[in-house]
Amino acid sequence: MDHGRTRWILLAAIGGLLLVVSLVALQMRPANQIAKRQAALIEGIERRSPARIQRLLSRDYEDRWGLTGEQIVESMVDAGSQFLALVVTPEEEVIRFDEEGGATVSTRLTLSGKPVGPIGNEVTRRVNQLAEPFLFEWRKENFLPSSWRLVRVENAALPDDLYGYEPGDIRRAMQGE
Repeated sequence: MDHGRTRWILLAAIGGLLLVVSLVALQMRPANQIAKRQAALIEGIERRSPARIQRLLSRDYEDRWGLTGEQIVESMVDAGSQFLALVVTPEEEVIRFDEEGGATVSTRLTLSGKPVGPIGNEVTRRVNQLAEPFLFEWRKENFLPSSWRLVRVENAALPDDLYGYEPGDIRRAMQGE
């Protein structure tokens, strides 16, 4: 009887261990990691937190507007500074993986919240009227599942000159510079 109980305990322990390993493996899948990173980026934008956004960017970040990683963070925080409360809602989100091991998240972003003035209203209007989705390109920088970093943001509906905007323009205008 004692021998049978030991066998059941051993089988239950092995079964429990396999269940835990399976759950961890599912959470480490690239699609799950990208979804978590994308959600963390949106949260960083909503909170207007440079540190939260910066830790998700690759050192090799570059986009068609010529912005560096530091400049894209400054731009996101700059635009977000015009809101008392900012809500960024991703819609129609699709994750695609390429042959080189990267991933692209295609999503339409809808802004809402409490703008503090005309600039916040204009940012909301322009982003919400974009005809094309945003494309967020992610690359895995090493073997760790959590090493996915943002390397590029794109939206074909935004002009090459970004309406004349330079990173920090809103902050400088608010400070009277």
